[in-house]
Amino acid sequence: MKTRLCTVCNEAGAKYKCPKCSAGYCSVACYKVHKTEPCVSPEKNYSDGQQPRTQQHATSDTGKPSSLTIANAPAVDDEDEKAKHRLGPEDLKKLHQADRVKELLANPEIRLLLDAVRKDPNPVEAIRILRQRPDFEQLAQALICATKRVD
Repeated sequence: MKTRLCTVCNEAGAKYKCPKCSAGYCSVACYKVHKTEPCVSPEKNYSDGQQPRTQQHATSDTGKPSSLTIANAPAVDDEDEKAKHRLGPEDLKKLHQADRVKELLANPEIRLLLDAVRKDPNPVEAIRILRQRPDFEQLAQALICATKRVD
């Protein structure tokens, strides 16, 4: 029998499964991450235990997906606008030196959540969902404070 991988971290074997959707997970930390997302019905699971991470996307009046980002702001297509929000070398240096950021990143659960965001096909939506968690919101605020970016 083929061992299923954890549907959250995709690294460890899935020892447990979600009672709602049968998604496999390896630890309490991965289960907590899984709990923050809507479950996919068991019949949608893939045979190897992997299942896509689905996200709810807003639709326009025409029924077509609309391009929305955090706080329902229109998506930005202009490269100059995107570049304005990228962190530069000075910002990265500030983050590297920020004690509060280091303290929060020492938490293995936070690191697992960040890894899940990195692997998510829609990281903006994943961050929006995770910011409802007090521990993740503390990290977001520490990052903003360290770089003095409040936009």
